[in-house]
Amino acid sequence: MPRPAVSVRAATREDVPALLDMWAELRELSRDRAAPVPTERGVLDRLDRADADPGLRIVVATLDGAVAGMAVLTHQPYAALFDVHSVHLHFMHVRDGFRRKGVGHALVAAAAAYAEDMGADHVMTSTLPTARDANRFYARLGFAPMVVRRSAPVATVRRRLAADAGVPEAVEGVVARRRSLRSRSRLRVARLAD
Repeated sequence: MPRPAVSVRAATREDVPALLDMWAELRELSRDRAAPVPTERGVLDRLDRADADPGLRIVVATLDGAVAGMAVLTHQPYAALFDVHSVHLHFMHVRDGFRRKGVGHALVAAAAAYAEDMGADHVMTSTLPTARDANRFYARLGFAPMVVRRSAPVATVRRRLAADAGVPEAVEGVVARRRSLRSRSRLRVARLAD
């Protein structure tokens, strides 16, 4: 039996409820409780921004008339110091009940088509290291790991930097105390031997 046809199109205001649901699902999947909760106003702002910026597209995939998945596409440099451009495939998500029906392939194909339209040489994506199925999916399509991206809240980075700034002095203090204790021990042993 042939698969039903998946179509991909630009997201519209009518898609806001589905986009809100999918962004909330992504937030849950990431287990990042610090990530902001998506709001209708935020989704509408992003849709407006995508309408005004050719370097940004928000797309949805539909299957049998239902929104089955989404992706955010951006056109930007491959890396800060490179002259090569790429399309970044962000926040791709296929809803439960629509997986293994060609929705993910259709969204990646839309990213490749957008890359060709923009004259970009590469399509890039980011996935959670724990998302084994997603990582396997992208690997089967030829995506290879490039870097490990790490993230931390600014307050955490500041706190850790401040703590690390005191580490050398603390270590030097411990080493000096150990030397002093060893010297005293040697003196005691020498006195007892006399």
